[in-house]
Amino acid sequence: MHIDTSTPVAFSQIGQRVINQDALYPAVGHTSGQSSLFIVCDGIGGTDKGEVASQLLCMSIANYAVSMHNPVFDTVHLQAALDQAYAAYSQYMNQHPLVGRMGSTLALVQLHQHGVTVAHIGDSRIYQFRNGKIIFQSRDHKQVNDMVEAGIITATQALTHPWRNRLSRAVTVSSDNPTGALDRPMADISLLTDIQAGDYFFICTDGVLEHLDNDTLETVLATNMPDQAKIHSLVALCDGRTKDNYSGYLIGIRNVLQTEPKQVSTIS
Repeated sequence: MHIDTSTPVAFSQIGQRVINQDALYPAVGHTSGQSSLFIVCDGIGGTDKGEVASQLLCMSIANYAVSMHNPVFDTVHLQAALDQAYAAYSQYMNQHPLVGRMGSTLALVQLHQHGVTVAHIGDSRIYQFRNGKIIFQSRDHKQVNDMVEAGIITATQALTHPWRNRLSRAVTVSSDNPTGALDRPMADISLLTDIQAGDYFFICTDGVLEHLDNDTLETVLATNMPDQAKIHSLVALCDGRTKDNYSGYLIGIRNVLQTEPKQVSTIS
């Protein structure tokens, strides 16, 4: 499969926070139609140096890809890349002993000859849109979602539950677990091969979703506006309303030469 994209569009806004703890790869303003790997990370609120954690995680994954000549990310390659991120966290904490805990979410989209690999840990989200409709959406790693699956609360109760913002998975280290070895959650990783010209992939931190629901995203992405204008519309809807940092990537699929059967599978 050969996938051509339009020039991806990125944004990262501070919202009403003092500092922006989101990180993107490629960085805003450094994208081109030749990019094949896109990463969005969100430093966890309430932990030390979230802006450092997200950047270290983002660049550890990107640097691993470059050093390994851009392998297709499966569970083995992704875990090896995450190992480098944990090592970077540990080194930073050793050099800054007053930092007690670091953590970040991860959302990754990689385009390659077999399709599109999507992977995430935490609540930064990945979408695939077709004809203005969501056909794939990652599941947020939140405690309330686990509680809904276990039948402890309902989906409606989850919307207002006091734990609704608590993550059940993230890439974290702490003074009690400086290498992360005691708790390294697995990423959800899938290979998508049902890719068509005109599709969009959208990756975003949870701040984007603070006031924007799926219906709004579908409405904006269904318009005939240029991709840059679509992002401007989404940012405008967040501007002045969203408290958290909000960042994302919009990747438009321009052309696909399909050479393999269409399927969705979990990578192992």
